[in-house]
Amino acid sequence: MIKDTVKKRAITRVVDLTLNLSDENLVKIINIAEKSFIKDKSILVYTEQIKKAFQEKSPAVKLVRNTLNKLSPQSRKGLIENFFINAMINGRQEQAKLRKKLGFGLPWFFVISPSARCNLNCIGCYAGEYQKHEGLTFEEVDRILTEAKQLGIYFVTISGGEPYFWPPLLKIFQKHHDMYFQTYTNGTLLDKEMAKKLAKLGNVAPAISIEGLEKETDARRGKGVFQKVMQAMDNLKEAGVMFGFSATPTKLNAETLMSDEFIDLMIEKGCSFGWFFQYVPIGRKPDVSLMATPEQRNKLRAKTVEFRTTKPIFIGDFWNDGPYVGGCLAGARPGGYFHINCNGDVEPCVFVQFAVDNIKNKKLIDVIQSPFFKAIQEAQPYCKNKNLLSPCILIDNPWVLREIVKQYKAQPSYNSSYEVISDPKICQFLDKYSEKYKKITDPLWENSLNAKYKDWKERYKSADK
Repeated sequence: MIKDTVKKRAITRVVDLTLNLSDENLVKIINIAEKSFIKDKSILVYTEQIKKAFQEKSPAVKLVRNTLNKLSPQSRKGLIENFFINAMINGRQEQAKLRKKLGFGLPWFFVISPSARCNLNCIGCYAGEYQKHEGLTFEEVDRILTEAKQLGIYFVTISGGEPYFWPPLLKIFQKHHDMYFQTYTNGTLLDKEMAKKLAKLGNVAPAISIEGLEKETDARRGKGVFQKVMQAMDNLKEAGVMFGFSATPTKLNAETLMSDEFIDLMIEKGCSFGWFFQYVPIGRKPDVSLMATPEQRNKLRAKTVEFRTTKPIFIGDFWNDGPYVGGCLAGARPGGYFHINCNGDVEPCVFVQFAVDNIKNKKLIDVIQSPFFKAIQEAQPYCKNKNLLSPCILIDNPWVLREIVKQYKAQPSYNSSYEVISDPKICQFLDKYSEKYKKITDPLWENSLNAKYKDWKERYKSADK
């Protein structure tokens, strides 16, 4: 009880300091966190990096100020207590203890799609083959989240379908008020009333799907959707909710997405973060011709690094940021993630739609340990030269996926899921694509990025000991 009281006072002190984000107070916040919450030395690696960023006046400092200054009191408290303290610090430390007890590491988060319902019909949607009648119950999702916290997982992403179509969504956020949630949403249901509800809850950060500017967004998502997204961002900003964008680079919109015009617009609208997810041939009518070219993908990778070091917004690239997360995150690897779809099938990744287990008849800890997932983990990094710029089992090393699915008799979650490993045209395209991309990135990896990654990994290992 004494420890809990001390921690609550520390949280209150941190929240109070965020009301005046001077350079001095930013350092004080880190010092309080190190003294009151951090026991694991590996986490100190990150806090030292944050201190360094503050000292060097990096764009990250402006991002922190911009984000915290615009949040509602509850959103500010939820971000600090639920995301940074519960998920980033306490959850990781609990997982370190469990790793010693259980003998294996645990994923840091997961994605769950409780509903397949959606009001849009986007071209090439990865969830386009989801059956609209499928869906998880409140009780099922509640059980999953309860088990997740027992494993030190306090950050969960809600996807779909359109998650705000699932009736119990806000009830789940309210019941699990100690967790932090990200929702992938098309934004059309985020009116002023919904924005106020999210601001009051304080533990939700929507990532709104957008394809670039108005021309690109309406072309893929439907006429008028871009303006609805702009209004949704205004509603969230006005209510004081943290939010970001989610974009799918294709051959048609990659240049727009990596433009200063687009990123500056997202910053102006109030986005604190943004995610790039390469288009891959799954879901509704898989079409390899839509994939960004290897040259476009590599250009986007370089621009993403540039944006992170020059603009006050965090940009993450689910494929190209392999060196920063140790390669592929799939298969519930330690520090990684997995996906539970709307039918309860547990998939290694949102985009790798094969499963051997269903969460409805197994506990979370059991599906995490499945032989299918372990085989994926043991195969990582998939490429022989360990080039983490080519980390993906689906589009960078597709033959590995074909072998593992066959060996463990994993079943496709949907009819079109199987095409990515069975359709001769798709398989041939992906094999050639991965070869072309490796020719571009292998020299980059060997000449500089590999050394940087090894240096970071050694520092992390040293701290962990």
